[in-house]
Amino acid sequence: MNKKSKAFKYFSLKLAEQANLVHGFFTREGGVSKDLHFQSLNCNLASSDSKKNVITNREIISNNLGFPHNKLITVTQIHSNRTITIKEGNEHIKHPEADALVTNLPGILLGIKTADCVPILFFDSKKQIVAAAHAGWKGAISGIADNTVAAMQNLGADISDIICVIGPCIQQASYEVDESFYNNFIIDNPSNRKFFIDSKQADHYMFDLPAYCVERLKIMGIQHIDNLGRDTYSNPEFFSYRRATHEKSFNKEGKVEYGTQLSVVGIQP
Repeated sequence: MNKKSKAFKYFSLKLAEQANLVHGFFTREGGVSKDLHFQSLNCNLASSDSKKNVITNREIISNNLGFPHNKLITVTQIHSNRTITIKEGNEHIKHPEADALVTNLPGILLGIKTADCVPILFFDSKKQIVAAAHAGWKGAISGIADNTVAAMQNLGADISDIICVIGPCIQQASYEVDESFYNNFIIDNPSNRKFFIDSKQADHYMFDLPAYCVERLKIMGIQHIDNLGRDTYSNPEFFSYRRATHEKSFNKEGKVEYGTQLSVVGIQP
């Protein structure tokens, strides 16, 4: 099997033109998982999919970008604002609990798993620093993007040189939330009302999570932001937790069965 040619991915033009950088927002297509819930490029080791399949899928992604599988680092995502910096000597770290990874080491791929949440890739071309963050609504409101940028700055990054890309995620037209959810954001900052519009259902709203993430980045002073604007819920080429829930994709224990796609970034060795 040619593991380099099968997987399908989206690129950011802002990142694609950067020397020494590789990246990709992968879809669910081009993998080896057979189960309907995980077909086919599922990258979630915590799912009930075969571990062998998931490892093979991760290898397909790594090889697709010209990296060996043992150079792909991911985290156990916990919807937090915690970041981990990969430094010389700890690049072997395996799946720590966090929601963002930062490094200035070449030859390493940083990966973030999503199935509706926002994947954000970062790059400082002058200092050669990369980062990948997972921003669900809890992580977004608690400052995962802010903390990721701060970790990059600790390695020497300059705000004015950082490029950020918002990858495929659930878009406003697909993201209905209740009043309790809405109040979390209004209590945090009344100006957050602009990210909500009324839903057809009473006391419900449609939330624009990627726009909220973009504003948080702009407030930090990030000037170079690319938003791919692709909706994971309405587009079947992506995994979507919300779609799996609405389709009642439950296992025998009543838990939602779903896969995750992977978004990756790294500096070429």
